[in-house]
Amino acid sequence: MKKWIYISIIGLLSTSCSSDFLDLSSEHQLNESTFFQTEEHFTQAINGAYEGLRGIYGVYGALVSEMRSDNTHYFRYEADRAQRQYEEIADFIDDQQNIVSDDMYYGCYAAISRVNTVLSKIEGKPFSESFKNSAIGQMKFLRAFFYFQLVRYYGDVCLYLEEVNVPGDTFLPRSPIDDVYQQILADVNDAITKLPVVQFPQNGRATQGTARMLLAYVLMTKSTKDYQGAEAQLREIMKMGYELLPDYADIYEPSKKNHKESLFEVQYQQGDQGQQSNWLYYFIPRTAEAEIITGVSGSNTISDAGWNLPTQEMVDSYEEGDLRIYPSIAVIAGRNDEYGRFVYEKVLTIGDSEIDNYPVFFYFINKYRHPHAKIKNTDDNWPVYRYADVLLLLAECLVEQGRAAEAVPYINMVRQRAGLPDVKTVDGQVVANERRHELAFENHRWFDLLRTGKAIEVMTEHGKRMKALYPYLQERTYQLTKDRLIYPIPYRELQINSQLTQNPGYN
Repeated sequence: MKKWIYISIIGLLSTSCSSDFLDLSSEHQLNESTFFQTEEHFTQAINGAYEGLRGIYGVYGALVSEMRSDNTHYFRYEADRAQRQYEEIADFIDDQQNIVSDDMYYGCYAAISRVNTVLSKIEGKPFSESFKNSAIGQMKFLRAFFYFQLVRYYGDVCLYLEEVNVPGDTFLPRSPIDDVYQQILADVNDAITKLPVVQFPQNGRATQGTARMLLAYVLMTKSTKDYQGAEAQLREIMKMGYELLPDYADIYEPSKKNHKESLFEVQYQQGDQGQQSNWLYYFIPRTAEAEIITGVSGSNTISDAGWNLPTQEMVDSYEEGDLRIYPSIAVIAGRNDEYGRFVYEKVLTIGDSEIDNYPVFFYFINKYRHPHAKIKNTDDNWPVYRYADVLLLLAECLVEQGRAAEAVPYINMVRQRAGLPDVKTVDGQVVANERRHELAFENHRWFDLLRTGKAIEVMTEHGKRMKALYPYLQERTYQLTKDRLIYPIPYRELQINSQLTQNPGYN
């Protein structure tokens, strides 16, 4: 842990940003003795903390959440087994030395270190009250957000709430889950009092609506759930001017970033600033040439593609006439060459009769496929919270409180945009199905299954289907127990911090 804390502080000091959140530039001459002196310095540091979001979304976020669910699987490439640890996450046979779950753990703590540094350094500074409130509100939101990721992925975790300046402060024991949630609640409630209500157009920073959405999720996820409290937060958000975009595909359009449906997005920008997104290239089947999908020549993805591919069951689960399926999923059809390698030939839509003309085809996520000029350099933001999510989460709240009839209009608002007929009655399964398709491939499905207590049931059945389809899946795969609902603490942390213990089932 010590290595990551100090690295993150160094990274913060070398990450500089202008008042435009998307305009990041490197300043290598900064050091702690001259930095943290002006509001501009703190603006740069705040943006450095936001940058930590990129480390837990995109490829790695999808690997540990979406691909853990029944929405997606992977392309097993027999000639290259170097990345089998990715597969082990999806198959529920990962161990305490898995690089994927390790990176999520370290990414969250690196970002928390940046947040704690800002909060520590801003104390006593002679800045305007409005600036200090904005800075503290954003940092409290981010710290709550990162700890919410950690507690859901790993259970009991170490609570770092102060800047770490000496090695003796580095090693802490794990705090119980309930204590972690109490800290999350304290931070997010403070953030709500300090953050502004959204103004359009948005700039990508957290707002009061963002924090209230996080609070609603926390209240519905912690061990003692508070649906009434979550409902109150969601209804406050509904007063703030957010709305559904008329066209579902526009939600993901890079030219419309931070739109009126968006409560929070992880910000990316294509170009040479090091801020680009790239997961389109990872979320397609492996090939030596991906230009047919990406539009960029020479896009060799043979070594790192084939992850997070939609399952057949996911495709079949869409209702007939659901307009969301085409922006969400497409088909790449082709053939295998004499060496058994898949050769792309044509991109098709779901249900196209031409698919039958090709011996091999795969589904891939279409939401993040937009024009760009350079390999692995795309302009897509990652959607975290949006207004459709507010409506569907409110419906879930109402069902859980025994007021399912009140949930009907909120479900139908989402379905109407999808071109689907209204439902007349709603239960937990209706809400779950609607969330699955509305929020597909946005890293919600696994957390939805956990929150509603359905993970073991749903994924056990999913495992049976997958084993019937893929003989390479061993008997030990998909053997879900309560222990497998969280990830292991990284093995390295156990070696350097004697106060840590491992999660059950990973020793």
